[in-house]
Amino acid sequence: MKGTAVPLLLFLLTLAFTLVIGVQYHLSYHNVTLPAGQSFWEFLWRHPRSWLWGLSYSLPLLGILLVHEMGHFIACRRHGIEATLPHFLPAPTLIGTFGAFIKIRSPFSSKKALFDVGLAGPLAGFLAALPVIAVGISWSRLVEKGMLDGGLTLGEPLLFTLLGRLLLGEVPARLELLVHPMAFAGWFGLLATAFNLFPIGQLDGGHILYALLGKKKAYCAGVTSVIILVILGVVFWQGWLLWALLATLIGLRHPPIFEEERLDAKRKALAFVALLVFIFSFTPAPLSVAP
Repeated sequence: MKGTAVPLLLFLLTLAFTLVIGVQYHLSYHNVTLPAGQSFWEFLWRHPRSWLWGLSYSLPLLGILLVHEMGHFIACRRHGIEATLPHFLPAPTLIGTFGAFIKIRSPFSSKKALFDVGLAGPLAGFLAALPVIAVGISWSRLVEKGMLDGGLTLGEPLLFTLLGRLLLGEVPARLELLVHPMAFAGWFGLLATAFNLFPIGQLDGGHILYALLGKKKAYCAGVTSVIILVILGVVFWQGWLLWALLATLIGLRHPPIFEEERLDAKRKALAFVALLVFIFSFTPAPLSVAP
């Protein structure tokens, strides 16, 4: 119980935060107006069943993050690497969380182990996000342009765009998509996947690139990626500046690996799969506020 108390507490706090955000998105999506003179928090207090409205956002989001981290955890177990259970990070943000992580307590024994652990998380999370986005888009609705003035506008990753066209067909120019809370949960799952695949330090992409190219090239790629994040933050979305800061604080250098063996052809092919996952998950301007 000792090793599970902190992860469980963090999970429950993150569940509460994301439920609150989910209720807000539910109210906005269904255009529900609160009773006159009643605040959102008073509404939650007087109508406790309304917390259930947040489940369509909270559970898919936490599920994607959990699958991502369990991908890392299972890969660690397979290679005999000691790791903690997933730790969720609650946050009073538009999303309700800063994501989740596992702490690896023993060094990587080889590049193969490093590569497998680095790839397992984003690949598992990406696959988990697919049905969430598909269902979320199918539950979303088209509205006349102009109805969403003052709301959040989501940048569309390539996967989001392709699934939208597949499920909804060609959207008339006079309409735009009002995304269901579940679709937003899947959208954030893609954003988290894209960020983790930047080849920086001990991010997932950093693990993968170190295993592929070695210490020096991985470090250069990490520095370059931080510079790219700063440029993205200045040109497209200021949130990238926070990600650049976080990535720098986590560290641009990767701990050394005991065995410097070459990766086999199968893993090199999977590295290309990781690149495709990044391409399908990334968007330069994730969030903006409609005028």
